[in-house]
Amino acid sequence: MDLIRVAKVDRLRLKWAGKDNGERIGTLHLTTHHLIFTAPGLELWLGYPMIHSAVLVRPPRLQQRRDTTTFDDWVTATALPPPPVGGEDASSYCESENSSGSSGKLAAWALEGSIKIRCHHFLFLTLRCEEVRQLYDIFATMKHLACVHSVDRLYAFSHREEIEEGAWTWGVYNPYEEYARMGVGSASGAGQFWRFTDINRGFALCPTYPPTLVVPAKISDTTLTYAAKYRSKCRLPVLCYLHPNQASMTRSSQPMVGLKQARSVQDEKLIEAILASSEPQGSAPRFNYDRNNIIIDARPTTNAVVNRAVGAGSENMEHYKRCRKVYLGIDNIHVMRDALNKVVDAIESTGDDSDRGVVVRIQGAKTNWLRHIENILVGVKTIVQAIDVGHHVVVHCSDGWDRTAQLTSLAQLCLDPYYRTIKGFAVLIEKEWVSFGHQFTLRCGHMGHPDRFKVSRAQAKRRVPQASADGVGATPPVTTAPLDEESGSDRAEDANSGSGYDFLQTSTSMFGRFASKALRGVQSRISSAIQAASDNLDDLDDPDPFLADYPDLQPNYVPASNTSGKQHQSSNSSSSISSSGGNASSNSHGGGFKFGRSKHDHETSPVFQQFLECVYQLWVQHPTMFEFNEELLLDLFYHLHSAQFGTFMGNNMRERAAAGYSQNTASIWTWVWRQIANDEDKYLNPLFGKDEQQQRQKVIVPDPSFIQYWSALFSCHDPTLKAKAEVDTVKTVDSNVWATASASPSSSAT
Repeated sequence: MDLIRVAKVDRLRLKWAGKDNGERIGTLHLTTHHLIFTAPGLELWLGYPMIHSAVLVRPPRLQQRRDTTTFDDWVTATALPPPPVGGEDASSYCESENSSGSSGKLAAWALEGSIKIRCHHFLFLTLRCEEVRQLYDIFATMKHLACVHSVDRLYAFSHREEIEEGAWTWGVYNPYEEYARMGVGSASGAGQFWRFTDINRGFALCPTYPPTLVVPAKISDTTLTYAAKYRSKCRLPVLCYLHPNQASMTRSSQPMVGLKQARSVQDEKLIEAILASSEPQGSAPRFNYDRNNIIIDARPTTNAVVNRAVGAGSENMEHYKRCRKVYLGIDNIHVMRDALNKVVDAIESTGDDSDRGVVVRIQGAKTNWLRHIENILVGVKTIVQAIDVGHHVVVHCSDGWDRTAQLTSLAQLCLDPYYRTIKGFAVLIEKEWVSFGHQFTLRCGHMGHPDRFKVSRAQAKRRVPQASADGVGATPPVTTAPLDEESGSDRAEDANSGSGYDFLQTSTSMFGRFASKALRGVQSRISSAIQAASDNLDDLDDPDPFLADYPDLQPNYVPASNTSGKQHQSSNSSSSISSSGGNASSNSHGGGFKFGRSKHDHETSPVFQQFLECVYQLWVQHPTMFEFNEELLLDLFYHLHSAQFGTFMGNNMRERAAAGYSQNTASIWTWVWRQIANDEDKYLNPLFGKDEQQQRQKVIVPDPSFIQYWSALFSCHDPTLKAKAEVDTVKTVDSNVWATASASPSSSAT
């Protein structure tokens, strides 16, 4: 509670983008885990982890004002007279008799400042109030509670779900049961060529793999130990799916080839055993495996080759027989993050009076977002078609927890009808994403980033701006992070994020691009520092006494270290240092300023969001083949960022086990089960199984040429889709439903 500078703000004005009902005047409550705004007909709960970024727009400098308000009036007027009682609109108070004096002018001036919030689920809010100090208190409280130094301070460790008999819990996925369903461990069929191993018990072999693995039966644990050393992060090839036709899908990370073209006999034997797993010993191969078995490298060709500079790379096919290699050209996490930021910029730049869905779709052609979705589905189609005819596929990218998870999970969704049921979909996510170590906390930014909370200065254009004049959700400029803030593989890959198929350039030009990327990162740092210095120089001529009371809101500020061992009141010290990866500089007695950018901020990327969007594309292309509907995908996306459930938190199973996630947090699937128990049709697709001919086709193949913009995800109206309801929708956290509020202020919230 010591981080909450203000717990309640009356007469706060709230506006969100894309709505035509203007500003709402209500009360804002700031709690430990949520912002709660209440107004006639509306109640909005916003969890702090849902805040992607925020900008405090300070009121314009006094010397630019057109009225006679003086600096002394500004400093001495710390409170406003009581507002008149009634149903006045957002501007009536500034024009009433009570606001005709100096305090009223200060209220009008204060309303020229605002807090602009961009949320992860594409909700854009603008907050304004009549006291500047309250505006600063709200922003400081948001920043301190959104940027935490430890995951146990997130809402999931306070939220509890009542577990009823038969409910899905953390045990919804059992590796022994799931792989046994595929046939692993059976005495006949393809399962006889595979076995369970507990070599990773206690995460001794690979800290980011699950304890239970499935490997070829004729490969010993000793061979696995040596093979793991040849793969990045020790993520050796292991089974993730076994098809009824005996074809297998395995996943791993990139081999550590390096510039010296290193090789591993054990890794080669492991791959050979995987590719021969469907053939009894001594029998002739059923296919020409030299052409049909595939090693999938999800990266662009250039990126894979350049990774040799950091000791990694891709397989030398001279040492891997009976297969061929295919590069998919899927860009890395940094390119995906930048593409999403461009989509968000397009959404924000759309006016309230225009059709946001159409405009965003037109502008989206320059973001390449849909092109990235298409590339992923092209790779999925390649895998599905190969396995469907009985060929083996080995999938990897760099570290094997981002693009690899996308490809393996989507391919299994196409190959196995069980994963297209609601429970099967839960099992698929738990198996391919949670157990195999997708870094949810890093990719989603659950712990917040102080660098995303900016302070700027408004321009004095009018005394009381109209509701649409401010705009909404200004997004901090996208800058290129330094190359030394990334894992080795992604550092090299970030330097070459092109398509990769035109690798017709010299090594000198490649490393020239690498150096150019680093230079741009340094330039962005210098530009940020110059802008911060410019703001400070402006305040010398027109000082801001309120900002002086909030040193932790100033650019690049690092709180003072606490030598007494007690937590500082403004307490962003540990979170700032932790979120910046220890990249901060301050002495042991007082605060200072850092010169750099958050490492964790550079690790965020919409990887799982892209997976959900690809599932949506498959759902649209094959509407009778999925038991669940679009609402399930939307709810999963929302709770991906809400930090309400432990399922989508943590970076690997070892981290979750150490923090006691299964004991201290609830599973998202318990909540999904309860939603189904309360309303069995909530997530049910009414078209499921209606087409008997399609239902007999167990395998579905994605069509990358048919990609539809997912307007519901980006909260945009799309005229090509049938409107579901004539209401404005706002996602709530605690009730976990879509609360609706009509355009009329007199309507009641659901």
